[in-house]
Amino acid sequence: MKNKLVIAGVAFVVLLGIAIYALRERHTQDDDTTTAEETVELPEIDRDAITGLEITRPGDEEGQAAQTVTLAQVDGVWRVTSPVEAEADETAVSTVLDKLGDLTLTGVVATRTENHARLEVDDQSAVKVVVTQSSGDPITLYIGAYRGRNTMVRLEGEDSVLGVEGSIKYAFNKELKDWRNRRVIDVDPDRVRRVRFESENGTFEFNREGEGWAPIAGQEPIERFGDTKVQSIVASVARMRAVDFAGEEDATGLDAPTGTVTLWVAPEGDDEEGDDPADEAGEEADGDEAPSEEVPTPEPTDDLEMIVARIGGARGDARELFLQREGDPVIYVVSQYLADRMRPDVAQFQNPLPGEEPEEPEMPPGMPGMPGMPGMPGGGGGQQIPPELMQQIQQQLQQQQAGMR
Repeated sequence: MKNKLVIAGVAFVVLLGIAIYALRERHTQDDDTTTAEETVELPEIDRDAITGLEITRPGDEEGQAAQTVTLAQVDGVWRVTSPVEAEADETAVSTVLDKLGDLTLTGVVATRTENHARLEVDDQSAVKVVVTQSSGDPITLYIGAYRGRNTMVRLEGEDSVLGVEGSIKYAFNKELKDWRNRRVIDVDPDRVRRVRFESENGTFEFNREGEGWAPIAGQEPIERFGDTKVQSIVASVARMRAVDFAGEEDATGLDAPTGTVTLWVAPEGDDEEGDDPADEAGEEADGDEAPSEEVPTPEPTDDLEMIVARIGGARGDARELFLQREGDPVIYVVSQYLADRMRPDVAQFQNPLPGEEPEEPEMPPGMPGMPGMPGMPGGGGGQQIPPELMQQIQQQLQQQQAGMR
């Protein structure tokens, strides 16, 4: 019995020693955490003093190389200056400026370089951000993993890894297309006074009449015509957003458009019903007039702006098509869903027969609850969307839904 007690005591001492050693090692690697005031301070970043950003996104497992995007204020407006010259997306830039201006240090997470890769603040994994302000030297941050409600951040030339409150990496970790302004058309749908659709599916033209829409005089009547169908498409076109931009080597097919949409838009603040451009072009508004095979395009009037968008061919095997707005050198890429709405057939302007349920349009990839939206029900990828990003997505969806009404 005595021997058993001795053996048990020795075993306890050995296990205790192993536990103490493990705790010391863990403390050395990870638990260098102290209060921010006792160790380091984040450099001061004034949101309103930021004049330039250089953001390097790391390469990924699929072989995509690291990409650097440079943004700068030009005459008070943010623009992408490299690798292309383009308008910047105001929301994307504003989110980044907010995050930089509100950095809150929670403590030191680690002090050894061996931990950089694990915490994703090394050169290969981090999003590198160089911040230029109106005064002082540029500030370089390496933004890494999101752990324990904090984002890992390392300053240029420092070994220490800092914890910054909240999730911020998503705001910086964007492709080039997400930094660019993807608004193709951005007008209030209620300002649209006339619309014309042309494609192999037919030519359809409508005038706004009060709160609704009606086919122009001389156009072949549409059975079970629903003016709300026109308004729905007009709302999509008036707030059109691209999903990407054409590359230099892309064959866009815009030399032979597959569809054309023309909007006549009243000046901002004009709430009165606009004049019929067809009347000013000398067309008769006699409803008994025999349908004509061709409906002449009315000339733009002094008080109505004419916006023309043309759809080209498909981009490879993707369910996306090229599009260009007349007078704009930028060639956009839009979803198949939007392109199909811009090339309607007569059925898209018809109310369903009694007892028939309207068909649900196929939504583009990436919508909430659809394949391609990581972190959402039914989405792929298995990633968790940060709460700030989720709130931003919900706000954008609410704005889009409001614009469709």
